Parts: sequence; C-alpha cells; structure tokens
Amino acid sequence: MKFPWANTLLLALIAVELVSGFFGLVSGSPDEAVFILAHRIAGWGIVAILLWKARNIAFSLKWQRRLPPRTASLVLLAALVATLALGFAWSFVGPMSFWLFSGVSWHIYIGGALIPILVWHALYHTRGFPVRFWVDRRSFLRFAGLAIAGAALWRVSKAAASVGGLSGASRRFTGSYEASSYSGNAFPLTSWFNDNPSPISASEWRLNIGGAVANPISLRYADIAADAERTATIDCTGGWHSTQVWRGVALADLLQAAQPTDAAASVTVRSVTGYYRKFSMDEANGYIIATQVGDEILSHGHGFPARLVAHDKRGFEWVKWITDLEVNRTGKWLQPPLPLQ
Repeated sequence: MKFPWANTLLLALIAVELVSGFFGLVSGSPDEAVFILAHRIAGWGIVAILLWKARNIAFSLKWQRRLPPRTASLVLLAALVATLALGFAWSFVGPMSFWLFSGVSWHIYIGGALIPILVWHALYHTRGFPVRFWVDRRSFLRFAGLAIAGAALWRVSKAAASVGGLSGASRRFTGSYEASSYSGNAFPLTSWFNDNPSPISASEWRLNIGGAVANPISLRYADIAADAERTATIDCTGGWHSTQVWRGVALADLLQAAQPTDAAASVTVRSVTGYYRKFSMDEANGYIIATQVGDEILSHGHGFPARLVAHDKRGFEWVKWITDLEVNRTGKWLQPPLPLQ
C-alpha cells in the first residue's frame, strides 16, 4: 500500500511549528532559545516540502470532489501560506502592524486558528495508517532530510539577511525588534486583554504581602524605597523588546520582611485588575518591584505605582499595578501557561 508520506510529514512539521511556537512565545531566557530555533527550522522545512509537492497539491485540489475535505484543505493551505508569509516578512522586512496588531501577532493568531483544522485534516488523512508507516526507515530518512533542508535554508536566509543589511538580522533571540531602549517611560505601552485599570492614587495604594508567611504586612507607597536597581530587557510577545534601567525594591527583601514559612513554594504577584502570575521562590528572589524606569517615576500605562521586573520572562509576566504578593504552599505550575483574562 502506498502512503502519502509528504502529507503526513507536512502535518508533522506543522505540529512542530505549533508546539515550538507556543513554547517560544512563553520563554524569555536565552537558555530556551532552542524552541525558537526549532520553529524557524520547521518553517523552512514546510517551505521545502510545499515546493516539492506543489504540483500534487494543485492536482489534488482540482480533482477532490467531496466538499468538506476540499474546503478544509483550501482553508488549511490558505492559513498556512498566510502564516508563513507573515513570519518570513517579520523576519526579513522588519516590524509591521495592521488592523490593531503587529505582524507577528497575526502570525500567532492565524497559526493558532490552524489547530482545529489541522487536527481534523490529520485524522481524515491518517485514518487506517498502520503502525509500520510511523516506524518505517524511509519515513525517518525523509523527515531527517526535511530537517536538514530546513536547517540549511535557515542558515542561508540568516546569512543573506546579514549581508543584505535587512532588519531581521538584528532581532533578539525571540524574534523581537528593539524599541526605545534607555528612554524612561517612552518605550512601547501594551497590556494583556482587559488589563486597563483607572489611574491609581499613590496615597490610597497599598502593597499587601500575605499567604504562607509569619508576618503579613501592608506597605504604603512611601514605604517602598527605590534602593534596588537592575538593567533588564522587557520582551513583548507583540514583537518588540526594550532595555531599561529599573529602580525599586528587591522582591527578596519584601519576602524576607514577611518571613515565609517552611511550606512556601511559590509567589503570586497580583495586579489591581486581578491579573496574576506565579513564580517559584528562587525566581521571585531574583526580581524587583519597580517604581521607577530610568530617572522617571513609572507612568500609569507602565504600571504605576509598582510593577514587576522579571528579567528572564516575557513581557506578559511583568505584572503591572501590583497590589498583592501572596506566598503559596503550592508550586508555580498551578496556573495557566498564558493569562486567561
């Protein structure tokens, strides 16, 4: 029996793209750059296999008479081409925005929309495939060949971007472009969905520290001394990064004052909006609660009175408008990988 190996490997590469793209999205440390690297190589692998089977795709779409699979194939192909085009444009041309979102955000959204179509398409086309197809030596060699081709195309494209002086050659390991570093409050202003509170009065604001601590405390704005300083890069999933000098109080000092119990396993940093992120005790002890950026007091849009500076996390973890620090007896993994609100 002859199996459509190209279709199967194409679906496998798309799956690699979705998984590596997700982990690349939530990873902010250079040690985790392998996810972005896998994402780029798989993208070029998809290009290679699409070029290889372009004629077959056209023939199949022309003669496929059943409406559901034909429609699903057309939608999948259109979304895949759009996602690839946006990704490559962002990689080489430079930052772009349209219809309220950046090009890389549209790349992410369309890629996410591929998931249900991809699952249906995969189930439809792999139904009845025996196990021997997945362990066949030729299948492995074909997949390995595509991976090598993808890696080679990625290296060539990277060199071409550098030689040609294209914007993509200067991107950060996450794929983000530099924006207004060392500019105080002038760097880009973005927030997660529905995370947009009214301005907060410094005289009424309180920072409450509780949970698994021996000494719960509540601090006023005047109690937060800006005696800790850190140069750190905020890297937004919207495709920009900005390096700033942040000043505030070390989170470790706040936790020490509250005296976490032996059961303490993580820290929840919560915004006035209810938005929150959890961090391990070791992670939290390396962060600061910032009240200033550069030589300026934080603006409201950037989190006044206080925001988290989590140097090894993506921007959505840098909680703004902080009002509560809760020490938990459970680990940091008991939270959604991306905020839900």
